[in-house]
Amino acid sequence: MSDIKKELKELEEIMHSTDEDREQKFEKKFLYIREHYTSEEDNEAIYNFTLNGYKQINNELENMTRYLELQNQIKSVKEIIPVSYIARNYFGKSAAWLQQRLYGYKVRGKVYTLNEKDIKTLNLALQDISKKIGSLTIAL
Repeated sequence: MSDIKKELKELEEIMHSTDEDREQKFEKKFLYIREHYTSEEDNEAIYNFTLNGYKQINNELENMTRYLELQNQIKSVKEIIPVSYIARNYFGKSAAWLQQRLYGYKVRGKVYTLNEKDIKTLNLALQDISKKIGSLTIAL
């Protein structure tokens, strides 16, 4: 691995650290890189590193937006239909499993969310429940 790539990897580790002084460490490392790596090849590596960072941020924002939209859409339904009913009858899973995915809980160090298949299943479940409720009438 070239020196610039090592430096950029260290810079990325600083960015993802939880140290209180990470901003100072980041600035120090960034200034060091800018001062010591000035060749065309170095500039291209820095450019690619930055571009990749922007792409990662964009992906994270898209995921967060999708998550927030899902939260808003599901909010009113949760008050009417128990999550446990949907989890058990449409996913064959526990309420905890579905809640982990609905809320993006961290389980064993990994954040779980609904994938496309799960979202389709959830949509089908809501449509099915809607039909069942819509066809229900109470005879006098």
